Amino acid sequence: MSNEPFLKSGCDAPEVAGGRPPAARAFLVSLRPWEWSKNVFVFTGLLFAYRFRDLEAIGNALLAFAVFCGLSGIAYVINDWHDREQDREHPQKRLRPIARGHLGAGAAAAGVVVVALAVAAGGALLGWTFAAWGAAYFFLNVAYSLWLKHVIFLDLVCLATGFLIRVYAGCAAVEVPTSGYAVSCAFSLALLLGAGKRRAELLAHGEESARHRSVLDHYTPRMLDVTLGVAVAATLASYVVFVLSHKHPPAMMATVVLVGFGVYRYLRLLYGGKGADQPARLVWGDRALLLTCVCWVLVSVGILWVSGHELPR
Repeated sequence: MSNEPFLKSGCDAPEVAGGRPPAARAFLVSLRPWEWSKNVFVFTGLLFAYRFRDLEAIGNALLAFAVFCGLSGIAYVINDWHDREQDREHPQKRLRPIARGHLGAGAAAAGVVVVALAVAAGGALLGWTFAAWGAAYFFLNVAYSLWLKHVIFLDLVCLATGFLIRVYAGCAAVEVPTSGYAVSCAFSLALLLGAGKRRAELLAHGEESARHRSVLDHYTPRMLDVTLGVAVAATLASYVVFVLSHKHPPAMMATVVLVGFGVYRYLRLLYGGKGADQPARLVWGDRALLLTCVCWVLVSVGILWVSGHELPR
């Protein structure tokens, strides 16, 4: 039994005198808060529509982020419950609270109801358009957990679509139009991360990969390498077009260097076998990649802030 703090370990929860962690803590682990960083995509509209000077817009964007953290957490709990038997055969996933028997059906259901009520309240405050996107995200994740993740390529499309929904929902929360270029860039980047995740899983488990994730039986390293190449080219090209075509300050072209380096760093970690099967944790665990992301945010906000522009038309 690992004594590592449960949020740091990502799968385990601390033992108590009775041999099991409290249900509330086990449920929190099952929500996977270390994965919530993916929800920063809801801030796309706030940033690139120049709404970061508007306190109401900032508040709405933060609420949208919280709602998607709740939605993604619920989706993880449902996924873990559905896959609990298979997870018990996986070297890392067997440490998840549900797979270990630390979180029972009653406690999991009660926790999901509480989070769902909070999510519904937050979604109602942000309007019906946002709520519709939130519902679409939830049902997509349920369909992914129950069926779509077993279908080759469709599993990657579903992962990428989840990021698109975050962008659309974030724009709806702050009431700004969605840029097609931003959507294209988000989809390409998500496809890149998804293909990288599948490649890392395939190589990590070798001949037993399909035993842990059935869809891996249909992928090959070569197939995923081609997908990665297309996704890299599409990500960089769509970002450059987005910066040039959306009437942003010319100085925004400087951020292309950061995006390019971030993609390069991710690929280097991927092909070096550095835990790319968990992209969210990879970002937090690699200082160079994390610093690149932080610099991109700071530089982008700085350039857009001093530009004095209003919402581009």
